[in-house]
Amino acid sequence: MFFRFVCYLVVVRLISGSDVGHCPDPVLLHGKFSFRWPVKARDTITFTCNEHYILKGGNWSQCREDHTWVPPFPTCKSRDCDPPENPAHGYYEGKNFNSGSIITYHCEDRYRLVGTQEQQCIDGEWNGAPPVCELIPEASKPARQIAHEKALLAFQESEELCKAVENFMQRLKENGSTMEELKHSLETKKAELEATISP
Repeated sequence: MFFRFVCYLVVVRLISGSDVGHCPDPVLLHGKFSFRWPVKARDTITFTCNEHYILKGGNWSQCREDHTWVPPFPTCKSRDCDPPENPAHGYYEGKNFNSGSIITYHCEDRYRLVGTQEQQCIDGEWNGAPPVCELIPEASKPARQIAHEKALLAFQESEELCKAVENFMQRLKENGSTMEELKHSLETKKAELEATISP
């Protein structure tokens, strides 16, 4: 009888010293933690990351009575950034994606940059949204028509007729236009206006 009682106490001691009440061993890739094995309920461990990695999440966790860790384990993320994607109709310059490095975005011809041209890698994240390349809208008027209108403004800018004519002829010459082209342009515009006015 006494022997059976002693065996019972031994079994109880073995069970109490076993994994019952212990939390799973902590795991942290690219990092380390401080703890004494086996980890018991209410024990707390702290986390640190290896060089060139940054801790994402809390730096500690506690073993609870239900064998879970609270808060959840953090992760160690590289301080370097992933290569960015080229914007549609654009590209970036820069080959170094380490923390602190800067890349510069550019757009193809006929496109303009909308957003920040430079982005910097800060602790594994680019510091802003990538820009976009937007198509530059073509001028609503042909270049020749704009040149003709600028030439005709000479008559409004000067009250002296001779000076106005001189400026007018000078502007036509600078734009490579002729009186024949201007006459044709005005006749076309007149026909367009008549077409919109007539019922």
